Order: sequence, then structure tokens, then C-alpha cells
Amino acid sequence: MTTPVSVIIDEIQQIYLSDSMPWVVGYSGGKDSTASLQLIWKAVAGLTKEQRTKTIHVISTDTLVENPVIAAWVANSLECIRHAAKQQDLPIQAHRLTPSLENRFWVNLIGKGYPAPRNRFRWCTDRLKISASTKFIQELSEANGEAILVLGQRRGESSVRDKVMDEYNGSTRDRLSRNKDPRLSRVWVYLPVETWSSDDVWEYIITEPNPWGVDNQELFNIYRGATADAECPVVVDTTTPSCGDSRFGCYVCTMVTQDKSMQAMVQNDQQKAWMQPILVFRNTQLATADRDVRDFQRMNGQLKVFNGSLVHGPYLQEKRRELLKELLATQKVVREAGSQVGYHNVELISIEELDEIRRIWVEDKGEIEDLVPRIYEEVYEQPYPGKDIEPVPLDPIDLALLKDVSQELDADASDQLYRLTRSLLATQFQSIQSQKRSQHLDKLESILQSHGFRTESEALAFAVSLEEQRPNDAQDDESSDAIPLY
Repeated sequence: MTTPVSVIIDEIQQIYLSDSMPWVVGYSGGKDSTASLQLIWKAVAGLTKEQRTKTIHVISTDTLVENPVIAAWVANSLECIRHAAKQQDLPIQAHRLTPSLENRFWVNLIGKGYPAPRNRFRWCTDRLKISASTKFIQELSEANGEAILVLGQRRGESSVRDKVMDEYNGSTRDRLSRNKDPRLSRVWVYLPVETWSSDDVWEYIITEPNPWGVDNQELFNIYRGATADAECPVVVDTTTPSCGDSRFGCYVCTMVTQDKSMQAMVQNDQQKAWMQPILVFRNTQLATADRDVRDFQRMNGQLKVFNGSLVHGPYLQEKRRELLKELLATQKVVREAGSQVGYHNVELISIEELDEIRRIWVEDKGEIEDLVPRIYEEVYEQPYPGKDIEPVPLDPIDLALLKDVSQELDADASDQLYRLTRSLLATQFQSIQSQKRSQHLDKLESILQSHGFRTESEALAFAVSLEEQRPNDAQDDESSDAIPLY
């Protein structure tokens, strides 16, 4: 049964006035979180100034790989929230949260070489979405003893979400439930639109003026444009389809076969056709059938056999180089096209992320070719604007000679021999630059162990022999796509 607006408003006011706990409202910019925030805004605005003693923190996590149209909508909405709250003298603060540098998508995919996410190796969700918001909520609850987290979840959206909502039940406080995340044990969960349908949400946000000044009709149009047939009627009976299921999220997501919402936007609206190169990049570069472009060893150099084959690890250098080049080329194209229709300076990857990728390649992986500046200059035809790093005493001519020598010495394993020699040289250079030699021999030993096989067939034969020596009960059933997160 749908709870009336007036009842929810009264309930919000009662909960708000019942204690001193600060509130955190999860805001994605979508219809459900918009409805929840509007209800809270109206409820708190209906209190006297003396009663409005608790701060309401509106948080939105930008993964930095969101659909650019949705990201722009959310960014503008947050700015409107800040301005309107100040103008209306309401204790509402808006926060845009982003993943830490080491957790960002391109740093892990292109920098470290994590393969595109998949069901058995979904490394992205916690890093991109959960970690930043959890950190914010955890710090707030610890500073205040407790906190209330408001979510725009509704029953009936999916069986998975309903199961999660069931886990929130059983609270000792009316309408508030304990958070199931042990890191947020002192955070209560409140779901104001829990009983609403998708059409209840649309009816409310379309008929009620948005209190922070954005046009909810524009949000409706975004949803409508993200459906295949550009139709988004308000449902009046059970036979009428709704557009409430449009899926917005990371355009890099490989947990689904297609980004149908972005594809629909491009097809339905000429003003959004500039995003087509992003779709092309996503569909051509982020395939999960990627075994042939991944190292036959894991990130820590270990071997793992599954169904008679080695579990492949991170992307090889050539694949990472290709990914970066194509991503920068895509960014260049969409910036030029997007600026013509009002989407200025679209950023798919930042200079900060490029600097970190460069550091990982050169310092952590020993790839002293230092390819990031060269790739950038090749695409943009201008000098790389990032930070300087310590130069290595080998130029491209030296490295080309090393490749030729490796080919002459062992044609079947020339790439492995080149990578081994390059890594040893990189470690030696780093030791000289840092003047810290205490762990130098350990690093050299680790490199030798990690490059101990000429070919994948040799590595497989060795790994199989080890598996045969182990007792059956000592063998795990680790996923064929799993990679240790070192």
C-alpha cells in the first residue's frame, strides 16, 4: 500500500526531531533519490528555524566513469542544492564524493592491468561506489555517535533489492533499521519511499515543484530518452509500460552486454550523438573475452590452473597501451563534439590519473619505456602536461636494441627475456636513485621468480606438476577469472 505524501512528511519531521543524529541522504540524481530528497526538504522546511538543528548531508558518489549526461545533471543539481539551501536557510549540505586515486577505474584497468570486470571478478563496485560513501558516513557517525542514512529504495524494483531491504527490517526503533554493513554499525537506515511504485515517484516529482530549482521535467526527459522507443508514459494501469527501469551507471560497465540507456540517448536525441565514440570505445575495447591479451601469470607472478589451462592475469603492456591511446583519442573527439552542444570539457581520464598510470608502469611494473607521455603526445600533438619523473638512463634506441638481442638469443621466448631484462634494469635504476639498497636483492629475486618461465606451455607444465603433488583437499576452487588484488 502506497504511503500518502502527508504521512511521509509527518514521519520525516518526527524522526528528525526525535534525536540529535545527523542525516545522510544518498543522492544519485535519479527519480527515487530525487523524490526522497524532495520529501525531506519539504518536511524540514516546514519546521521552525529553531527546530532545524541537525545537518542533512546530501552525498553523491561520482565514479568518474558515469554517463556524461547523467554526471552533468547531478553536478548541476548539487550546485543548485547548495545555493537553494543557503537561500532558504536550511541545514542542508551537498557533497560530491569521488574514489581515491588508487581506487579509480582507469588506474586499476590501464595502470595495474585488472581485466574488465565480470561476474566472477567484480573488482569495481567497492572501489568506485562504496568506498568513498562508506568513508564519509563512517567518519560522520563516529564523530557524532550515530547517524541516519536515507536511501531512495523501493520495494518491487528487483528481488535482489527486496532481499536487501528485508535485511534492514527488525529494527528496535520505529521505521529505522540497522545497517547490515559492520563498518556502519552505528548507522540507521531510513527508506521514506519504500512503499511507492515507480509511477508514484513520477507523479510526485512532476506535480510538485522541485525545491532546489532544477526542472524535474528535464529528468523525466532524460529517462524517456534512455528508453529504446523514447516513450515514457506515466502508468495509469497495469498494462501501461513505465520508463522507470532505465539503467544509468558507469559507461564502462561490463556486467551488462550493452549500455542500452546511452545507446538510446544517442539514437533518440541528435544533441547527444556526441557520446557515440564512448559507446564504440566501450564495445570494442572492454570485451571480457580477453584471455589472449592477458599475462599467463598472476600479478604476483603465481600460476593457477583451472580446467587444464592457466588462469590468465593482468593485461599485457600492449593491451594497456592500446587502451590508453584509444581512450585519449575518444576523449579528444567527444570534447570537440560535446562542446558544440553545451557539454564543455568532458573528461574521461584526468591528468592526475595519467600521472598515476605512468608511475605504476615505470616504477611498479618496471616498464621503463615510459610510454604515457609518448601516447599523449601522439594523440594530442602537444607536450604531455603531467608531472616530471626521474629519467631512466636508457632511451628508445637502447630498448629497441635490447629487444633485438632478446630475439636473437631466444626467438621463442624473446618477449619474456626482454621483460625480464628490462625489469632487472628498472629495479637497479630505482635502487641507485633512491639510494636504498636494503631490499634490493629481495626485489631482484622476486623478479627472477616472476619471470622464471620461457613460455606459457612451460609454465603450465610446471603448474600441473605442482597440482598433482598437492592433496585434493588442499586444492581450492578459485574462479578462473580471479586475480589477487595486490
